[in-house]
Amino acid sequence: MSQSASVGVIGDETESRTTTAIQVTQSRSRKRSVVWKHFEDVGDNTAVCKNCGAIINCKRKSGTTQLRRHLLEICEGITGEERQRVAGGVVTDPFDRATWKFDPELTRNLIMCLFVDAGIPYSVIETRFWEPAMRSLNPDYKSVGRQTLRNDSVGIFKNGFDLLLSEFDKIDSRVSFTSDIWTSSVNLGYLCLTAHYIDNDFNLQKKIIAFKQMPYPHTGEAIAKLIEQILIDWKLDRRIFTLTLDNCSANDNAITHLERKLWEKTDFRGKHMHMRCTAHILNILVQDGMVVIQSAVRKIRELMRHITSYPSRLQSFNYIAEELKFKPRKGLILDCPTRWNSTFEMIKQALEYKEVLMRFVENTKLEVPTVAEWEEAELLAQYLEIFFLATQTFSTVRRPVSHLYVHEVWGVRDQLFDEDVRNNETLWGVSLVMQKKFDKYWKDLNSILTISNILDPRDKLVFLRFCFNKVYEKEVAEAMLETVKLAFKRFYEMYKTARPRTRHGTSSETFQEDRGVLGKRKLDAQYKKYKYENLSLSPQISELDAYLRENVIDENEDEDFDILKWWKNNSEKYPTLAKMARDFLAVPVATVASESAFSAAGRLTDHLRASMVAETLEALVCTKDWIGPNDGNFDLEQFRPFMLKF
Repeated sequence: MSQSASVGVIGDETESRTTTAIQVTQSRSRKRSVVWKHFEDVGDNTAVCKNCGAIINCKRKSGTTQLRRHLLEICEGITGEERQRVAGGVVTDPFDRATWKFDPELTRNLIMCLFVDAGIPYSVIETRFWEPAMRSLNPDYKSVGRQTLRNDSVGIFKNGFDLLLSEFDKIDSRVSFTSDIWTSSVNLGYLCLTAHYIDNDFNLQKKIIAFKQMPYPHTGEAIAKLIEQILIDWKLDRRIFTLTLDNCSANDNAITHLERKLWEKTDFRGKHMHMRCTAHILNILVQDGMVVIQSAVRKIRELMRHITSYPSRLQSFNYIAEELKFKPRKGLILDCPTRWNSTFEMIKQALEYKEVLMRFVENTKLEVPTVAEWEEAELLAQYLEIFFLATQTFSTVRRPVSHLYVHEVWGVRDQLFDEDVRNNETLWGVSLVMQKKFDKYWKDLNSILTISNILDPRDKLVFLRFCFNKVYEKEVAEAMLETVKLAFKRFYEMYKTARPRTRHGTSSETFQEDRGVLGKRKLDAQYKKYKYENLSLSPQISELDAYLRENVIDENEDEDFDILKWWKNNSEKYPTLAKMARDFLAVPVATVASESAFSAAGRLTDHLRASMVAETLEALVCTKDWIGPNDGNFDLEQFRPFMLKF
């Protein structure tokens, strides 16, 4: 190759690199718009919507106008919250090297949230290495003291309170609650109240709205008064749908007080509002049954406690495990006797390492289960598997589970009354004890949760009919099914005639800058409703009857079935039932959501921070919950509304 040719090639490469750099720079500046979060640039002035897959032409002279119009007017996959951000305009990445500038306000807010999210004591910010470490990242950083940091955390909590209050005002669904009481390490009582609801985009939301110190005694009247005041503070006293509580006399008394003082304000006059924690009922039920074989359980527990009490014993256990080709353990499961699921896991592990345990106790005076007791433990573990799986289902808080209640409870019933169990004396003894508790709490299915099952398009009335026909005579089964249908219809008629529950809709506030877009979307929604009402359904067939007559969804066709997505997609076809679904599917069947806050509170009030005032503790617990789950992801735009201005 000649020199001139080489120069020409190098010149072309240089020009190409320069052109590419200019294109990258242009692309970077062009993609600062928030709409690019929802599109993938595939070249040739074309972009693909990540929400619905639509292909949009985006010529340079029109910028992102076409993309923005698609998201605001056409796209059905975008959420209302994201649509609001698109309507807000352009957003800049504050961590982009090309445009980065030190923002002391942002830094101070993020540091405060680091302390909240990780549960770091405020005193850490005054340690001698904190400021040097931060100034090594940016010399302009100026630290604040622990009291200022504490005030910042309370300030962000107040911002979050206002944001969540506004969100409650915009949603047109009712709100369900869970509550529980916790005692701190210094014997202070706290009541946690958690709100559960499905927002206007059919997303299940869980928000801790209060973590209040509660003086003793914790009587039913005191619990009711505190819950009532919290609901009034949040303007939710007329929006309550259900309240899920543990099974204790104080909570029963609290319900009586609330029914008399508060729930008379609600649409349904407080009927069916008390939900008993299903996980707690299962715990009571299984604990009674395990008494029958308590000798085997006690011996396994003592053996596990002996091994875990000293590191040297656990080391000896692992030597034996490796010798017998078992996986070594960092620790063994020692149960909490009041929580049966931990006992179940302990028994399962003991059975898995039975050979290792028996070798370990050789030449010791430890009492170990007999051969017959090991057999009893193995039978019990197999028998209780369905109860363990039901507890896991009931304890889910990030997705709806109320529609699964009938399946799980009926599965437990089938296990307890299975004729095959009669052939084993031990298991039949366990079943007889548990049957009494089952009849006390679950002989009659909860009407709210039964309707939730009907609102599952995979079941409707089919599963209930199957269960009733399996157990009862045909006439009895049909009568029971008719009772369920009447209850469903009564709620349907109440929802059909109910007035809207908000003073204003989300759209009128969200899209004030684009009235033309708002008008078109409103017209489209009205037309779709008109079309379904006048063409899809015969005048003689109600929305409820049409839903029940339509074939159920085949579970095998959609293994990842999303019930909320289904109701969102069919909300115009079944508008009244969709409103019901948003209330009934949000009902929590266990108090796990409130109990989980106690773990965080326990870490925050350790021996180093036992004197933390109640206001600060509530701010930390609630703010940690509001800024989202600790899943490793962080969205600055979602956090900005919480930020303080200095």
